Amino acid sequence: MQIHSELSTPFVTACGKLQSTITRNVKPKTQIYLNRTAGTTWIIKRGYVRLVYVDPSGRSLTRMLLGRGALFGDFPFSPGFFLQNEQAFASGLSCVIQVARQELEKEAATSPSFESLMLQTLSAQLQAYDRRMQWLLISPLRTRIATALYDLVCFSGGRCGHGHRVDLRLTHEEFSELVVATRPAVSEVLADLKQEGIIDYKRSHLCLLNLDRLKSLGDVAH
Repeated sequence: MQIHSELSTPFVTACGKLQSTITRNVKPKTQIYLNRTAGTTWIIKRGYVRLVYVDPSGRSLTRMLLGRGALFGDFPFSPGFFLQNEQAFASGLSCVIQVARQELEKEAATSPSFESLMLQTLSAQLQAYDRRMQWLLISPLRTRIATALYDLVCFSGGRCGHGHRVDLRLTHEEFSELVVATRPAVSEVLADLKQEGIIDYKRSHLCLLNLDRLKSLGDVAH
């Protein structure tokens, strides 16, 4: 999930100036935390972070993939019961900002501009979470895949020679977990989208050739 660059850039910049801020460059697949820690919020400055839920049996499942500007960890202004058995990993080379939740809330209370940035960011994430719930309940696999791909690049994805490049390291297995499907079924849909000229992919990256077509296939309303 990406946050619009017009929102993510000023929000990341503002968070980077807070007194409690610690900036970390993290290598691909590096674990950022084993469990959410009360009082600590994270903001993605660059790259992607994969949130993984660990069920009671110990099985790990990809819950969400977040991009620049997104918050994770202990959300500001959220009840404590939202803390979950969750792990966070860098997906590709990334940079994250660690900040005290209390300072985020204090800054929002004293700075209307910062409050607006943070509320807009949280709203964008809640919309993405809502779409994901729709995937789980009603959307066919092709729609889930199209929506997930669009969310990964729609606002601040890079560009290559002939389309929008998704710059992350996500295996087919992890992407399959994200869209709640088996790997063979996901591979079949991706192959169809490639044949239709909507996407292209190689081992090192994924390229979205036709965003309008991808948007029309997914549950995306921006």
